[in-house]
Amino acid sequence: MRSWMLIPIVGLVAAVSAQTAQPRPVEQISKSSPAPRVSSQFEAEVSHLNTGGLKLKETLEASLEAGGTHLAAIFQREKPANPSEGFEFRIIENVSGVSKTIFRRTEFVFSFPTQGELARLNGTDINGDGIKEIIVQSSSGGNCWSCNPTEIYQVRNHKAQLIAACPLQRLADLNGDGIAELLVIDARWEVYGDLSHAAAPSATIIYAWQGGRYVNASRDFPAFYKSEVERLRTELTEASAGITADEFSDESYVGRAIALALTYVHMGDPERGLKELATLMNSNARSDAQAKKRATIIEDFRKGESAKTLRELKYGDPMQLQ
Repeated sequence: MRSWMLIPIVGLVAAVSAQTAQPRPVEQISKSSPAPRVSSQFEAEVSHLNTGGLKLKETLEASLEAGGTHLAAIFQREKPANPSEGFEFRIIENVSGVSKTIFRRTEFVFSFPTQGELARLNGTDINGDGIKEIIVQSSSGGNCWSCNPTEIYQVRNHKAQLIAACPLQRLADLNGDGIAELLVIDARWEVYGDLSHAAAPSATIIYAWQGGRYVNASRDFPAFYKSEVERLRTELTEASAGITADEFSDESYVGRAIALALTYVHMGDPERGLKELATLMNSNARSDAQAKKRATIIEDFRKGESAKTLRELKYGDPMQLQ
């Protein structure tokens, strides 16, 4: 079993103007496109990096904190000696006419969100602390939730600070207070048993900004989880119709059943979750092999490794960043 925290995660920092309510659209290029233009104060530094083999791919300029202006930039290195250095993210700060890199990272593939809610909210004060947040995306190239985390940064005292790193589903203001919560996939069961990735059990953990950090606040949003329960029950009904005596024909059903149990756990009712799991696992089996496998799952969530994993994540716990 693997959690997303165990997979190397990579990040990049984007910046937006402190004087505008909405972020400036991210500039992007393809291999045949000219490099994005940058303000004159950053031209010399970008030119220097270009001569070193780094081609400017995406940019975003901003004043992230008083006393300086910033360029967040993603560079691409053609034919790198080390594949992990194919992309490079830098945040360059200009203070009193002098530009220098204050943050640099080279792992995997970087990009700024360009569509949907993440792009719209990028560069705004997402958590209401008076500082604008930077949403960035990274990828190791794998086909898994944990392989493509979203990271959120702030810049304080000339340093980039990571405040969130997770397989983010979306940002949403769930309680109408004007502050977006983070809806995060609980990826700890992404490779559970021998279920296919399409059938992997997923549930949502809600993180809210409290006391200067993101913490697990799932229990505070019962209406959201009620809708999730209804959605999963509908999917379970649909999945049950496709079960045959074939050993793997119930994968989707099993995955959704586990997801339902996890949803009850996150909303603060683990006993209900385990009861629902047992009921569902003991229903609709079409072969001895299916029944045997499901019995193992029930035991695992009652007394095994999954039972231990469930207890590790508690209401009020801060998001793990490493």
